[in-house]
Amino acid sequence: MIHILKPIISVLMFLTVLFFIYTMLTITTHFSTWLSTALSLGCGILAFWFTWQLVSGKKTNILIAVTGSSLILGGLCFTAGFLGPMFFAKDTSQGPMIGIFIAAPVGVILGAIAGYVYAARQSVATND
Repeated sequence: MIHILKPIISVLMFLTVLFFIYTMLTITTHFSTWLSTALSLGCGILAFWFTWQLVSGKKTNILIAVTGSSLILGGLCFTAGFLGPMFFAKDTSQGPMIGIFIAAPVGVILGAIAGYVYAARQSVATND
């Protein structure tokens, strides 16, 4: 079962982070399209790789764990906060602002903390 879920979860995290980073770069910066695409693809590939490692149960570096989990949780929170209000309350024009200004930053911060705790517990478990 894990062999079926590993690529599915990894691809979903890739697409979520790709959408998150590309949308945030498009809204907040004046980067050209190719630069925004390249940066979002790089972050999506990092999220894919970290998710693959996470589902496999392999030991990861603290920097990779913090970066990957902050991208993943930030992307999930952004997507839920950005698309959720559009889905549930169609008449609000400022609904996506929840995803941009509240959900994404909180998700990135909580994801970084969770990644650090995960990597620290992994290193403690291997030292015992």
